[in-house]
Amino acid sequence: MPFQALLPGELEKRTPDPQKLDALLEEMQTVFSGMIYGWSFTYRPIDKDRGVAEALDVVPLGRIRGTTGDPATARATAVSTRLDKESGVLTVVFRYYMPPFEAARRQAWGSFNLDQAAGVGKAKAVDRLDSRIEALHQALKEAVRSLLRPKLYNRPQEIRGEAVLREVPRYSLQSGQYVCSARFQVRIIAVKEYPLD
Repeated sequence: MPFQALLPGELEKRTPDPQKLDALLEEMQTVFSGMIYGWSFTYRPIDKDRGVAEALDVVPLGRIRGTTGDPATARATAVSTRLDKESGVLTVVFRYYMPPFEAARRQAWGSFNLDQAAGVGKAKAVDRLDSRIEALHQALKEAVRSLLRPKLYNRPQEIRGEAVLREVPRYSLQSGQYVCSARFQVRIIAVKEYPLD
């Protein structure tokens, strides 16, 4: 999480405001939920000849509970923080302890013989949380495209499926955009072709 400069070359000396920390927690919950529960997705590729705009709908299949409740029994905790004064970046290391039913779900995803695919997604750095989640969704779209491109000769009308994160995604900030690199396990449920003309 980058800190804002108060003056040129000076970092914030105060603790980040609660809104920033809440956004960091929300992102942690989104990533860990994506590693345990995953998402269902519907992707409609762009087709200029048919006048079809690209559309992507990503819906969580479940969500971890996070840090609500008694800190002594919370399953998600921030185990360490570090501020790099040269780069102005606060790093928080989160740890999540899965209850048995979530551990079984994660293990089930791993036991399926599913396709694995990686993708890189980008989103304009407007709002840190929303932009990073949008970049993650775009990485999922690119992973699905790279997975199906060698298998489908004609551009499909719609692709539906489910995906789970294999590991924590990596982010960078380039030219005013968040760039997300992520690896997924993907289950394609249906591919709808355009009707023959």
